[in-house]
Amino acid sequence: MPTEQEYDRLAAAGILEVLDQEHAVTVAELDARLSERYFERSSGNIDPHHVTRALGTLLASGVLIRDATPSRGTHNVDTIQPADKGRRATKIAQAARRKRLLAARYNGWAQGTRRHPNGLIGPAGERAVRAAILDSQALVPATTGAGEVSNLLGVELPGAADSGGFLVPLVSGIPGPTVTVLIEVKNIRSWIYPSAAELYQLLHKATVLQQARPDSPIVPVLVCRRAHHTTFKMARQLGFFVIPMSRQFAGEVDEEDVAEIRTELHFQDLVRGADASQRVADRLRKTLPENATSFAATWRTTALDVDLTTTLGALRRNELKPWERQRLVGDLRDTAMELGLDGGW
Repeated sequence: MPTEQEYDRLAAAGILEVLDQEHAVTVAELDARLSERYFERSSGNIDPHHVTRALGTLLASGVLIRDATPSRGTHNVDTIQPADKGRRATKIAQAARRKRLLAARYNGWAQGTRRHPNGLIGPAGERAVRAAILDSQALVPATTGAGEVSNLLGVELPGAADSGGFLVPLVSGIPGPTVTVLIEVKNIRSWIYPSAAELYQLLHKATVLQQARPDSPIVPVLVCRRAHHTTFKMARQLGFFVIPMSRQFAGEVDEEDVAEIRTELHFQDLVRGADASQRVADRLRKTLPENATSFAATWRTTALDVDLTTTLGALRRNELKPWERQRLVGDLRDTAMELGLDGGW
């Protein structure tokens, strides 16, 4: 297996190869083209953190530049371009203009507009998950339609969760005590790493709930587009559950607009609509009931440990700088390993 440095070099070579073909790209497009080039577990893919590091090196060395030409509309988009344009200046300018247009369209769906201040993509992911919860018939939803939950088990949460409910797990085929399930949906392009701020929105809420109801079996569930393999390791060790949808639902937008972004920015899992996520329904119906009891026991240990929960609470803060977040994740991992967990995340 290649070392970290070798992966960084592969990422750098891949970035230059993509730019040779595309002339100009967005950062999200680079991740899509290099980290999701092949099927999900293909060794030909290069994880996003390697792409980020390699891009930083190429920008710092002056091989590439970041162009901040304003886009049309309210969503400005930087593009990555070769510093040496040679005889390609016109092609690069045309490619950059097209990529800015497509990325601004996507950002309007993701970040919001005057017409849709909450965007379309976030709410579409939530609808797809709620429909999957109802289709699975695995949970008794805590609210009508498996909607937002602000109070669970009589506890006011520090911010509403996207959904929640109650599950009767199977232990060796025998029904066990009811498990309370708290669900957050992150229908975003970025992969969820252990350092992702979005993860701690869920874990902080689940910590507050568990501490208020220490004897109740509780499992936090994160639903996202994609998660890094280290996040799954972390989830098993701390007691939360991750469901990658492997799709990003865009809501009620024009299919031709989606197809252009899918093809030209390589967002190949971007789909129109908000139909029930079959991946979520399957995991809720099959995998979660078989593992809920053990996950709940592990999460209870995590949520009632003062050192772990102090760091989880600190990681909930959105204003943290990236280096502060990385340091706190390191502290969390070190504390977990001191408690006998394997780490590796």
